[in-house]
Amino acid sequence: MMRRLIRLPILFVLVLNLALGCGDDDDGSPPPDPLVAGPYPVGVTRVELFDEEQGRVQLTEVWYPAAESARGLPPAGTETYLPEGLEEIAENATIPLVAVRDADISPDAPFPLIAFSHGNGGVRYQNTFQCEHLASHGYVVVAPDHEGNTFFDSSASQQELLVARPLDIIFLLDAFASFATDPESQFAGWVDPAPGFGVTGHSFGAYTSLAAAEQDERIVAAMPLAVGIPLSEEYDSATFYMLGVEDKTIGIAGNQAIRDSFDDAPQPRYLAEVVDAGHYSFTFACQVGFDGPWTPDGCEGNRRFADGSEFEFVDDLRVWDIVEGYSAAFFGRYLKNIHEYDEVLATNLDPEIVDYTVDP
Repeated sequence: MMRRLIRLPILFVLVLNLALGCGDDDDGSPPPDPLVAGPYPVGVTRVELFDEEQGRVQLTEVWYPAAESARGLPPAGTETYLPEGLEEIAENATIPLVAVRDADISPDAPFPLIAFSHGNGGVRYQNTFQCEHLASHGYVVVAPDHEGNTFFDSSASQQELLVARPLDIIFLLDAFASFATDPESQFAGWVDPAPGFGVTGHSFGAYTSLAAAEQDERIVAAMPLAVGIPLSEEYDSATFYMLGVEDKTIGIAGNQAIRDSFDDAPQPRYLAEVVDAGHYSFTFACQVGFDGPWTPDGCEGNRRFADGSEFEFVDDLRVWDIVEGYSAAFFGRYLKNIHEYDEVLATNLDPEIVDYTVDP
């Protein structure tokens, strides 16, 4: 499958290539370019875990760097992520996918661990593009369905979920860290917990990521998309915020809350404000092909907050490029200690549509 090309100024591409070419990783070669797919083919598998302390099921998708034997194999189709009996929902989907289901993991394991948290009423695989990109760069990425708060199950109350969702993520971090040294586990040897963990998430998942990082000192890097929360003085993770300037779901007040959270966050901190992006521009919502009365915020034209004038949302695939590039650079810098990625993190990847603030 042809990968998307990130739209970058030519001068920046030249500077970036020179910068990355100067640095070395453990084997003496330059680190991979975070703006394109990484060196690994990608595998994906699924596991159902049970959190006894909370009494909650954790149906979890796991993306990971695959062995070379997976390269070129057909990716798992959208229908393979759906509940049994609902595969027809995917008939009109145009979601680009690369992960091969149940492929062998790369012999380079173990890898750092990142958890992704979906939005309110979302699904664990709503950001396949981001999870696949990170896996191709050498991460195990775990994403649970937050029980009672998915597209298929809205049975839990918001008050309950404010507590339960961050604990879902911490449970998964605990579980996969323990699997790493359990010879009986299918995930034995997959994860290296030594560098600490990363978290990312969209909307309610952004809250979940930040709240988990507040509670778990092992989380060293957090990337919340399209929501921010007040942070305590004890919060000490590196943080990369993203927001859509025309986000009609959280509105002007919600975007200001993200900016306020950025102001509260300790260094290093980053903020990418995507002009003409909506709430769901950071997900695959515009590619699901559903017919119905609800059009996801970020998929079709709307009116501006500033003056009420009509506009068209920016192409969601262009937003994906920004999410992917910054995700790989950010987690590469703070989970793998790749200092060459400071050059990427200091740069606006798409100045035509991004207002970018860096405070390293």
